[in-house]
Amino acid sequence: MFTIEDYEIVITPAIDKDEHWLYVRFPDIPEILTGGSTIDEAIANAKEAFACHSEALGKQGKELPMPSPRKVCA
Repeated sequence: MFTIEDYEIVITPAIDKDEHWLYVRFPDIPEILTGGSTIDEAIANAKEAFACHSEALGKQGKELPMPSPRKVCA
């Protein structure tokens, strides 16, 4: 079973500069899109969304997809 730490997350600020929002997505799990008005809120919401999605898949007898290999940037 995979955990949230196994997956890459991408945090992107809203395009509209008047909108104070950070979008969070999981490239390997496109069904999850969440966010928050602060980095702490965005990460907390990502953890909650991941847990809910994982639980829903489990109830359907499905598993989370395999995480992509980690990229190392130097």
